[in-house]
Amino acid sequence: MVKIFEKLELEIRSTTHRYSWFSVGGRKILRVHFSHGKGDIPGKVTDKIRSQLKLNRKDFRRLIECPLSRDGYESILKDKGLID
Repeated sequence: MVKIFEKLELEIRSTTHRYSWFSVGGRKILRVHFSHGKGDIPGKVTDKIRSQLKLNRKDFRRLIECPLSRDGYESILKDKGLID
């Protein structure tokens, strides 16, 4: 998951959990939160992160597999009316 956060240039703050924000033009658009852990991330957690990123399963898979860039992600959020 950290690679996704780096790719989207999320601002990350680590405590007992990992909090991150997706910002555009200095404005925080959405927050993503997950716990630190070892090994594979359970499906429920992956679905929660996908939901927090406001992505459907297809776009989340594209984000993980790398065809979806930050610019592409911003376009998705614009289409959903979450950013101008």
